[in-house]
Parts: sequence; C-alpha cells; structure tokens
Amino acid sequence: MANVFAILSAIALAAACFLAMKNKDAYEAEIKHRITAEEKQATAKSKLEDVTNKYKATNEERINVEKETADLKQNLLAENAKNDKLTSEKDAKASEEGANAKKITEIEEQLKEIGPIEDLVATINTLKGSLEELTTDIAASDAKIADLTADKARTEGVIKAYSDKNQNYANKRSFFAGTRISAIYPAYGFVTLPIGNSSGVVSGSSLDVVRDGAVVAKLRVSSVEAGRAAAEIVPDSLAQDTTLMVGDRVVPGSAATASPAPAR
Repeated sequence: MANVFAILSAIALAAACFLAMKNKDAYEAEIKHRITAEEKQATAKSKLEDVTNKYKATNEERINVEKETADLKQNLLAENAKNDKLTSEKDAKASEEGANAKKITEIEEQLKEIGPIEDLVATINTLKGSLEELTTDIAASDAKIADLTADKARTEGVIKAYSDKNQNYANKRSFFAGTRISAIYPAYGFVTLPIGNSSGVVSGSSLDVVRDGAVVAKLRVSSVEAGRAAAEIVPDSLAQDTTLMVGDRVVPGSAATASPAPAR
C-alpha cells in the first residue's frame, strides 16, 4: 500500500513538474510576445511622431509658400500697374515729342518769314531796352502816385480833424479823453481842471464827474484858457450823499458810460 501511495505521489509530482514546465514555456513565450509588442508599439509611436513632425513642418511650409505666393501676386499686380503707368508715360512723351517736332517746324517756317536770326536778336535787344525804360518810368510814376496818395490821406486827415474840432466847438461839446478835478470851490459852486482848450475843453460844454464807473455829478464849462478851465457844478446834479473830491475823474458828457473811472 505504501508503494502504491509512493507511486501515485511520484506520478502527481511528475505531472506537476510537467505542468510547471509547460506553464514556464508559455510564460516565457508570453513575455517574449509582450516585449515584441512593446518594441513594435515604441517603433510605431516613433514613426507616428516622425510623421506628425513631418506633417507640421509640411503644413508650415505650405502656409509660408501660400503667403509667398500671395506676396508674389501683389508684387506682380504692382509691377503690372507700374508697367502700365510707364507705358502711358512713354506714349505721352512720344505724343509730346511729336507735338514739339511740329512746333519746331512751325517756328522754323516763321523764322524764314522773319529773316536772319541776327537781325531778330538786334530787334529784340532794342525792344528790351525800350521795355526797361518804360518799366523804370512806370515805377517812378507809381512812386509819385503813392506819395500824392499819402499826401492826400494826410491832408484829408487834417481837414477831418479840424472839421470835427469845429463841429465840437459849434455844438459846445468837449473832446478830450479824460482829466481829474484839480481844485474845488464849494462856496462858489465850481471846480477847476488842469487842461484847457488846447486839450479839447470847449466853453459851455457839459461834463460828467465819474466815480467807480457811475456819474456822480455834472459840470458846465464856464471859462477856458489854453492850459486850464473852470466848470460850474450843475445844480441838483450831485448824487445824494456824495461830495466832490480833488482827483475825481471828469469826461465829456457823451463819454461818461464809455470811459468808466479807474479804481481809486
């Protein structure tokens, strides 16, 4: 019985060894197959990367070529336009050359009728001298006219000034820009001014006393000398609660609002 058990154990062990050897061979074969598959995968991956890089490079090259092609088309259009312009200019020059040739022929025909060039040059020089003399005479006449015009303008200005002055005297209207009260005589109701008829103060004219831009009193010129004048204070013209002072600004009656007094 022990021998049978031993035999069975040996058979089982032999079977196990056989199966182990078989599994080992299958495992090693599978390992080799996997290694081969991984190598193929790596090779395929490397080829894919190469193909992808080549595709990218080819695509970039295609984009660059398309851009260069577009630029070349634009350059071609520009060159064609330039050529068209040059052709047009060439045709225009040719036409101009023909016209000039025709003019030269006409001039030559006219010169034949005029006579020798030397005689024509002498005539032209003579005419040029006469023209220069006339130009000089005209310039002198223009200068004289300008002087006469200036004299006329000055004379008209003087006449107008005298006319305005006479009109102011006739209308009893003073025509000075402005002055100040130099003295006040309240007991006699008049003031004096430091300017007279030589400055435009007219006897009998109305004057305004201006303070801070407002008329505070009215005066009437009673007497005038060359360098001073006296003016009466018009009754009831003095503003309420106002006292005239030396230095108050005085202007002709019509210029009161146009010539406000400066700040005191």
